[in-house]
Amino acid sequence: MVGSFFSVIWADFEIAEWAWFKEARLPGFLVPNRVVSLTMDSEVFENAKEGLADLRIIDDNGREIAYKLTIESPQQASEAFNVKITNLGSRVGEYTQLVVDLQSEGVVHNSVTINTISRDFRRQVEVEASQDGQNWFVIKKASEGGYIYDYSLDFKAQNTIVNYPDSTYRFLRLKIIDNGEEPIKITGASVYYNVVTSAKQVFYDPKVIEKGESKEKRSSDFVIDLGVKGIPSNKIDVVTNDANFNREVLIEGSNDRSNWQALTRDVVFSYQTPKFNGEKKTIFYPESNFRFLRLTIFNRDNQPIAINRFEVSGTLRKVLFQAESGRSYKLYYGNTKARFAEYDLETYFQYLDTSNPLIAVLGTQERNNSFRGEVAPLPPLTERYPYLLPGVLGVLVLILGTQVIRLAGQVKKRR
Repeated sequence: MVGSFFSVIWADFEIAEWAWFKEARLPGFLVPNRVVSLTMDSEVFENAKEGLADLRIIDDNGREIAYKLTIESPQQASEAFNVKITNLGSRVGEYTQLVVDLQSEGVVHNSVTINTISRDFRRQVEVEASQDGQNWFVIKKASEGGYIYDYSLDFKAQNTIVNYPDSTYRFLRLKIIDNGEEPIKITGASVYYNVVTSAKQVFYDPKVIEKGESKEKRSSDFVIDLGVKGIPSNKIDVVTNDANFNREVLIEGSNDRSNWQALTRDVVFSYQTPKFNGEKKTIFYPESNFRFLRLTIFNRDNQPIAINRFEVSGTLRKVLFQAESGRSYKLYYGNTKARFAEYDLETYFQYLDTSNPLIAVLGTQERNNSFRGEVAPLPPLTERYPYLLPGVLGVLVLILGTQVIRLAGQVKKRR
């Protein structure tokens, strides 16, 4: 490719070993050396090798084109600061307060973690800041999502992190609102500057295919179908208008609805009370490729939550490559023996301008007529022809019945 950063590759591609392909529909006008972005869809996830190791991009001359598979995961850089805790105390029934001294001026920070040994609590937190320890300014209101919690019953779920806008103030004053409850036991605090790039999520259209209540487990049980296996998911949102609940949730995954694998145990809650307002309705779990998700919401002796729907999402996957004007390209996949392609592109990808790639679109899935790879064994005759066995049995019964009648007639004649 003259004038192209992306090279032509002669690797392990043999067209007869790839079962499926999709046309990569490019923009009408290509600027030389511009990167093209191609987002994976559900058919690719379903039929490609796990992990997308078998993706190959081939041009209309049969040449393999180097690409970069990107997973749009969140990126985080964090810097911690040595701090000093002073003035820790409580006004019983009202609030617990402490002052955090960063011991230097001009450093940027935006997050504080409150260390505690207390269990089973929910508290709203207000964050104030000061340069001199005398004049204070509110930088995070308790009513603006500043809250911490701990759930420690059958398992533990905790979050004691409070984020606030970037600040260079030397002092922080944390006010933990107790509202008549016992003060939580504070053992310290940590301050950080976090730079986070949010993950790019793909939202799916899950369908609830099973729903029921279990008296034995005192639970509400839901089975969600994502449509196909292979789709990567890692987050589920429980959408409900109900409030004032706190429920343990078990999430499991399966591809056959028979064998289930536990993914995570967490808690969802929502409170709208005079003393505490806050909610957690999102559950993250290790990324999985299961088609079916089962949620068990443990109600104990409470009424079930009225759930409107579930929203499931996963991290965006796409491939980046460079296309030449006048060329056409296809994405091949469906080779269980393929390995991840290794291209020189990995060594210089960071130097390319990928900030504004041209967007290509995958066409319809097509079977590769040249495919000579392993073919899945045919299902048993009884599955391919479900009426075969009953039909054969019916014929046999008819023959046997006829024989019995004939024998009975012969016996009569002899008498």
